[in-house]
Amino acid sequence: MTWPTKNDYLMIYRAAHNNAIDLLKEAELLYDHECFARAYFLSFSALEEISKSQFAADVFTELHAEEEFERLYRKHEEKIRNVSWVHVDANSYPHNLRWIGPDIDDLEEINPAEPDFRKRLNALYVDIDFKNQKIIIPEEKITEKDAKDIIRLVEVALERIFEVSGEFGGNQIGTKGFMK
Repeated sequence: MTWPTKNDYLMIYRAAHNNAIDLLKEAELLYDHECFARAYFLSFSALEEISKSQFAADVFTELHAEEEFERLYRKHEEKIRNVSWVHVDANSYPHNLRWIGPDIDDLEEINPAEPDFRKRLNALYVDIDFKNQKIIIPEEKITEKDAKDIIRLVEVALERIFEVSGEFGGNQIGTKGFMK
């Protein structure tokens, strides 16, 4: 028998999904302590894990082929492209989730920017501008708004997955339930 098997994709789905939740919790802790660059990095990584989990679920449900997963899961940019739906959903919030959560009048309207792989790198590494003889640290490149926006993207992604897969009658894993 070859690895991974169909059931292994289900385990990949669960492990990556749970890791995304953990990464979000840690990003929120960092955000609360004004460590915005690292919060951005962890949130970006959570989106990648969400992408991986959803794609593994799609292989399990036979929406996608195993070969596609093997190609996707190693490429940061492709994983983020694979969850581009979350940017659309987050920019329509709270309008698309009116029946979930707190009173809409109490919510701040957030229209997050698309995740940017260069920002992910900027959130972690010191940059050197040789032309202007300047050292640029991550905290100078990633703002509080950047971190808040990408945390919101992760929250919306997890809300949508929860909505489709569980409590609200979905019983569906992967993107079949909300990517029509």
